[in-house]
Formats: sequence, C-alpha cells, structure tokens
Amino acid sequence: MKLTRPAIAVAAVALVTAGAVPVVHYASSLDDDTPAVLSAAQSTVNTTLPETTTSETTTPTEPTEKSTTSATSETPTSNEPTPTTSELVPEGSSKDTTNEDLTSKDDADAKDDSAADTDADATVLSEDAAKLNPMGEDMQQHPAIKELGEVPKTMSGADQRWVKRLADNQRVWKNEALRVHSESMGRYIPVAVFYATNDKGETVENAPTVYLLNGAGGSEQDTDWVSQALEEVHEVYGRSGANVVIPMEGAFSYYVDWAAEPPTEKNVFYKGKQMWSTFLAKELPQAIEPYIKADPNRRGVIGMSMSATSSLLLAEHNPNMFKAVGSFSGCPATSRPLPSFFINLTVDRAAPGVMTPEYIFGPMGSDYNRRYDALVNAPALAGTDTKVYISTGTGLAAETDMPGTLRKRLEDAGLDSSDAFVKGSANAATLLVEGGAIEAAMNACTHDFLVKARANGAEVAHAELRPVGTHSWPVWRDDLKRSYETVFKSALGL
Repeated sequence: MKLTRPAIAVAAVALVTAGAVPVVHYASSLDDDTPAVLSAAQSTVNTTLPETTTSETTTPTEPTEKSTTSATSETPTSNEPTPTTSELVPEGSSKDTTNEDLTSKDDADAKDDSAADTDADATVLSEDAAKLNPMGEDMQQHPAIKELGEVPKTMSGADQRWVKRLADNQRVWKNEALRVHSESMGRYIPVAVFYATNDKGETVENAPTVYLLNGAGGSEQDTDWVSQALEEVHEVYGRSGANVVIPMEGAFSYYVDWAAEPPTEKNVFYKGKQMWSTFLAKELPQAIEPYIKADPNRRGVIGMSMSATSSLLLAEHNPNMFKAVGSFSGCPATSRPLPSFFINLTVDRAAPGVMTPEYIFGPMGSDYNRRYDALVNAPALAGTDTKVYISTGTGLAAETDMPGTLRKRLEDAGLDSSDAFVKGSANAATLLVEGGAIEAAMNACTHDFLVKARANGAEVAHAELRPVGTHSWPVWRDDLKRSYETVFKSALGL
C-alpha cells in the first residue's frame, strides 16, 4: 500500500504521541531564570506547487571544462568598494515558503520557473553579466577551484535559480559561482561564494566565513538558501564583514560520509560517491578560504532541516573548527528507531522504494551509525570554544501559516483574489498538516539534544524554542537573523 504524504504526516504525529515524547516546551536560554523566548516566525509568500512528472535520468558525469556561463567575480581586493546599489534584484516570481523537507522532487520543480522558461538562452548569462565577473590570475594559484561553467540543472531540467540570482545581484553583493574539486568524491562541487563586505560596501580580507548548508531538496529542487532566502542572507551578512559559502549539491545526502555507494536504480539525485563530511571539513575549507583570503581561525556553520543534523556533526567531529554552529529544525539523533523512520521518509524521495538510511548510516544502531548520530556525540562539544544555536517550533500554526496571510501575500505578488484564496488555502493546509507534523517531531529531537548537550557541559548559547511554527522557510529565515544576533555575531567577532 502506498501512503500519501498527508497520511505519512499523520502517522508521524501518532508515532511521536505513542512514544510519549513531549513536543511542547518553553525554555530558551542557558540560564533557567531567563524568560523563554516565544516568537512566531516572520514570513513571506507561499505559492502552490502543482504536481508534474519527472522522468528518471542516469547519473550525471563529472562537469566538463566548457565555460558556457560566467557567473563569477573578480578577485577580491581589500577595501575595494563594491559596485553600488543596496537593493537586491527581485527574482521575478514570488518565493516559495512551503516546508522545505516536504516538497517532493516533482512538485518542487513545478514552482514558477518563469525566469528560466522565458529565456531562450537560460544556460548562458548575458554578456554584460559575464563582464562583471572576470576571473583573476589568482585562480591559477588555486587549482582545486574553477569557474562554474555550465549551469547545473534542477530535476526538471531547468537552470538552477541560484546562478542567475548571483549574477543579477553582483553589484549589490560581490559574489562568485564556482566549482570546487573533491578528491574524495572524484568530481567538482558547485559552490556559491559571497565576499565579506563591510558597512561601507568595501570587500575585506582576513574575515570569518559562514558555511550555509541546504536542506533535503537543495539546489537540485531550487530549495536552497539563495533561491529561497537571499534577501535574508543579504540582510544579515551582506554588510557584516563575513564571507558566506554555500555548497550547491548534496540533496538528500545528510552531508555525511556514506557507509555505502548510493543506489543507481531510480536515482536522479546522487551523482556518485557521497563523502560530504570529508568535503565540508577538509577539502572545501582548505580550497576556498585561501582563495577568498579568509581568516582560517573564524568559521561558522548553519544547517536547517536535514542539514541541521549535519552542522552539529561537523562541529562534534572537528573540535574547535567552528566558533559557532546553527541547527534549525533538525533531528540530531539518527541511530534510534523513530529518527531512523523520519530519515527513511526523507531519503526515499531521492530514489523511491530503493533508497534507505542504511546506505548513509549503515545498520541502525551500528558503530558507524552512532558515529553519525549528533545526539550520541553531543558530549564532544564540551570543553570547546564552539557556541551552539538550536531552534524548533512545535508544529502548531503560526501567523505565517494562516490562509489569510498566505492569500494576502499572493495577492501582493500579483495573483487575483480568487486564485490567491484557492492557492493560499491549499498551501495553508499543507503547512498545517504536513509541516506541523514534521516540526512536532523535530521539537522532540531538539529537546533531547538540548538536555544532553547541557548536561555534558556543551555551550548551547541560545535555544530558540517557539510555541508555534511549522517546518517551513519563514521559520528558518527568522532563525538566520536570530542566530546572528544571539550567537554568530559575537562568536565570530563581527
């Protein structure tokens, strides 16, 4: 029997309830005497995601050297003024804010891809954009880094949105679209880089670097930080004096070193060997930080949903590598039956009926699985200088999940009232049923981690435990801002 996604969500709630795990708590800071922070998510627009059919594809080959796109910027020079404008260029379509981890590979790609669909030369950026981004001689000194070249595709075959968004906003925030070689995976990984810029619009060297990890669908489904939250990333970090680096591959990977090679049957996501822990902790920083002239002693990493587990694991396995770590709406545990069930629901979307958690974590409860369980490894954070920000909602509806809010924002985006009402109501139902169930489960996982981490002396500097909020982008955009103000700004010396 094939379960529908709402049925799975209801089953998830039942499992949480059956496990007698409390999903509503009110505490937020390190000091028990400090009043809890009870904050609803602040949000933007939701769009309805119609179903389409995505054909199966073979595993892609390694990126070619062909440079059909130049989405890169000139080598940074200290105190060089950024070509100026302070407003980001709009994408031309409303942002989707339905829950990231509940967007199937079919419906995520069915979002408004008008920018790609209406451009006859969508794979090649304009000549003017290319002139904005000349590659400097400095790249020759960094053989692991190359221009992006051909624009990566979504699962529906459209250009991934993030590349064009970088090019469109080059004058707002200096950036590059690159490929970074992974020796462990035997291929180049696309990476978005935003250069550290101060409040005067000047690029700066010897700056800290914040690594943002995408969630389950990633750039392969246009559910990445640039496509879904560039305005907030710019608002928080655009003039903060920090570099921002975002790997743009890794959908449904959990960003760890896998126990086995990915399945080939029905696989439209995994491009080969999956060695993300090695790439993120060693290969990427060792390549990109000298290239952007970053401070190797000041790093932060943030993950949300699927990658909220990954960000914690990176900090646990590499003591003192990161000054700050953010984990938004995640489930740190992976080696217990209930978390393993949730992982299975997530990764099955990458290769339905074939992909299982055992490919990633090995047999449930095995030594390999426990090594990649962020709850088991929470004590490793004790005695380090890593400060942790964690967050979760309860699954109860916030203002941003209400039909009226969604309808109004769709109207503001240009839909007529009748269409906005229908689509807003449909989106609200999805958020309340599916997004609510998943966030309730993440709530339980987050509280387990909070208790164990603090009991073992780890510095959880801020826990944002909301009384409301579903598993959705409005919450994670809010977390990006709150994590900066409460943890990352001070931890990174900004």
